[in-house]
Amino acid sequence: MNLDNTLITKKFYETLLEDDSSSNPIQLLSEAFLEEQKKEDKELSSIRFAQGEVYFAFKDYETAIFKWGHVTGELEPWAKKNTADAYYELGSLPTAEETYKSTAAESLVLRSEVALQLFSLYIEEEKFDLASRTIKDAVSVHPDYPNVTDIARSFFEEKQDYSSAVDLALKESMRTESSQWFDVLQDYVDKGFTQELPPDYFSELLRTIYRVDQARFERLVLSLWDVYKKQKAYFSWLASINRFFSEVEVGPYDTFHGLSAAYKDTYLELLHKKYFVTELQNVVPQLLSNWLKLADQSHALFASAAVLSWSEIFPESIHSLSVSDAENLLLNSKNHSHLLAESSALFHDISEWAEQNQLETGVKNKWMIRELMDLQTQRLLIAGTGGSGKSSFMNTVLGEEIVRDGASAFIIVKDSEHTEITEISDSELKSVPDLESIALNRRQRESLFEVKFPSAFLQQRGLSFIDTPGLNGSQPVRNEIFNLLHAADGLIFVLDAHTPFTERERDMVLDIKRHSPYMQVHFLLNKIDKINHEEETIRILEDATERIQSYFPHSKVFAFSAHYNTDKQLSDLAEFLSLNFHASLEEERAEKLLYFIRKTLTSLLERRMDMENKLVESINWNEEMTVKLNGAINQVNDLEKEKTKGIKTKYRLLKEGVKNDLTSSIPEILRGCAELLQEDSDFRRIHIDLNEVMNERIREYIDHTVLPKFHSSLQEWISDSQEEFSQSQYYLEEMSNGFNAMYGDERMQLECDFKVLDDWRRDADRMTSGLYIDDVNILMRHTPSQLLLKSAGKLFGGFTQNKTALYTRYKKFLETEDYDDVAASITRKFLSQFELFEKSLDRDIAFFFRNPLNILNRAVEQSHLEINDNKVALDKMRENPEIYRDPITLFEVQLRQYEWMLNAGK
Repeated sequence: MNLDNTLITKKFYETLLEDDSSSNPIQLLSEAFLEEQKKEDKELSSIRFAQGEVYFAFKDYETAIFKWGHVTGELEPWAKKNTADAYYELGSLPTAEETYKSTAAESLVLRSEVALQLFSLYIEEEKFDLASRTIKDAVSVHPDYPNVTDIARSFFEEKQDYSSAVDLALKESMRTESSQWFDVLQDYVDKGFTQELPPDYFSELLRTIYRVDQARFERLVLSLWDVYKKQKAYFSWLASINRFFSEVEVGPYDTFHGLSAAYKDTYLELLHKKYFVTELQNVVPQLLSNWLKLADQSHALFASAAVLSWSEIFPESIHSLSVSDAENLLLNSKNHSHLLAESSALFHDISEWAEQNQLETGVKNKWMIRELMDLQTQRLLIAGTGGSGKSSFMNTVLGEEIVRDGASAFIIVKDSEHTEITEISDSELKSVPDLESIALNRRQRESLFEVKFPSAFLQQRGLSFIDTPGLNGSQPVRNEIFNLLHAADGLIFVLDAHTPFTERERDMVLDIKRHSPYMQVHFLLNKIDKINHEEETIRILEDATERIQSYFPHSKVFAFSAHYNTDKQLSDLAEFLSLNFHASLEEERAEKLLYFIRKTLTSLLERRMDMENKLVESINWNEEMTVKLNGAINQVNDLEKEKTKGIKTKYRLLKEGVKNDLTSSIPEILRGCAELLQEDSDFRRIHIDLNEVMNERIREYIDHTVLPKFHSSLQEWISDSQEEFSQSQYYLEEMSNGFNAMYGDERMQLECDFKVLDDWRRDADRMTSGLYIDDVNILMRHTPSQLLLKSAGKLFGGFTQNKTALYTRYKKFLETEDYDDVAASITRKFLSQFELFEKSLDRDIAFFFRNPLNILNRAVEQSHLEINDNKVALDKMRENPEIYRDPITLFEVQLRQYEWMLNAGK
């Protein structure tokens, strides 16, 4: 046992004793102490130190403390540590703590022992923070000290201090390069204890593990990748791991299957998630370069195509050496076997994105791509000039009259158990009742027509035909044929045996080959039954074949007649098709599918511009409409004011006429009452009788003269008003038609409320039917003249000789009296309700125009709403064009990648 171990185990005293286990060590050491004390150069510290150990062993801690307290020299630090142990055993933990802390030692072993003892003391006192700090110091001072790192790890795990545990495992992994610590750290990562740490925290560790154990390195990196993928620090992790791989050498025989797959998954995830290009440009180039370094054989083609496509879309973003490596790798690779399925998935992603952004990828495009995925059926495009007998060939082969001569429709004929016809346009799939309806369809050139019916020939050979209108120079027909070439596996060009392969037909086929260079084209020489001699038939066939093959060396010619409807001819035709139309369907279909994807992306970009232009046009249009609508509102308001003024003026004139009649006629009527006076009248009450008669005559005048005339005038006024209203309605109808022409639909109906006239008629009848006016006090007022006459009548009325004078005086009074105030009073009462009616005219006329004004105001509000909505949408598109542009750009990156993969090895 070495000295450190004897000191640690407190067995130093055994080195001072002779090998006599039966003797009492206290006695032996005491005797040794006495002997040493007698010496001149005595050294008692070692004996005292040993005595302290013995007393400690016998639990005499106070004596041990005393002995150790007098130790000097080299053993003094150990004596101090042992003293602290004794206090610890006595339960004097504060004193023990201070004593441990005051122990000064250069020995790493002693420092470690003191730290471990302090660590145990702090745990007993439940001072876990101090315990943690102490054990960390112990590991830092002497990590190789026995069990110190294991003790630290156990403590951190027990207290769930995984940050400290991870830090310990990382440092020990780098220090020891031990697989044991690598595995501990791996376990921590797998359990999620490292997810709060920044990615760069592991950089140096990864270098160590990469150098020592690449299998464990890959496993750790994949675990960290999985952790950071779910966090905001994901891009920081990608930057960190990319920086790591850009700085290390990857040997030609180093294999990282898991990392290669992780790079692929990450690349695809970055493209599919809603990241902007600016975010990806700082990550993807280095990601792809490193993937190319790490890619195994199963991912090499994918990685190289990804590098080339990204570099092509974003020039100079990837180092030229990586691009060169990718080109060489692609050149020596084979075609990707799953490209068709992956291309289909790409189109599906594009369609989903388009739908989320209120865009359409086109029903026809979707139908085309669905058809391309059907590898069980080979599709042949049938083309030819008008008069070549193409329709008769089709009907003969199909055994049904499906195609009519001169048909202008594009018809896809397929085998099916049930007969079904479907129109396929850009906007919808629509069922068609019968073949005749195809010819009547006005969208023949814009749509495809899928005709399904039971056909033994198609079913047995796994075929379908795409029939096209005759090629007679129509550019729309040619363009659609060029488009359908990408949906077909081959082309049969039908020739007329009488004039086979004319210059025009040659130019047509050459044009087709320019648009689709790899399209297999073969020819069908039709109407050979029209040739009288077999030798002539053979000559024409050989001559046509020779001329055709001078331009198209690989093309073959098949002679056919619709009149030879025999099984032999159909069998020969089937054999001809089988021998000459053969290829790798999946590879060709993938190429065609990529064509439709590119066409879709181009269409989406155009629609993006269309959307912006439509928003601008809508804003401008609505702003113009707002100006016009506000102008119309002003015009209607002016019209309302004009009609109100005119109608009210006419009413006032009518009312003034009645007023004038009343004020002029009533005094005359009252004066005419003088004729009722007689010399023998009873002048004592004549004023009462005359007052009654006067009121009666006034009522009679009003009822029989004024009211009928007023009623008639009111009806005439209402008729005039109706005419005015009708003119206004006509004007508003013209206005409605103008606006509806601008809107493009019958949105605006500016109908006025003619019920106002009914209300006026009812009011006119009510006001001129039986108007009641209270009796007016005409002769019974307290004017001086009336008082004088009434008094005279009462005083002298009973004397006969005085009646003549009273009669004369009364008559003169009645004939000369001023009745204007009476007339004015009666007129005022009479016209009171008519004046109330007049006051309501403004409101009534406003009611008449209220509905048109409401409609126009609502139209203005709607225009403002559309302007605001469109401006918000336009601002969003212009402020953040990347929201729309970037996804299409990333779709194009994938498209170019698949196009590169399609051309691998070529």
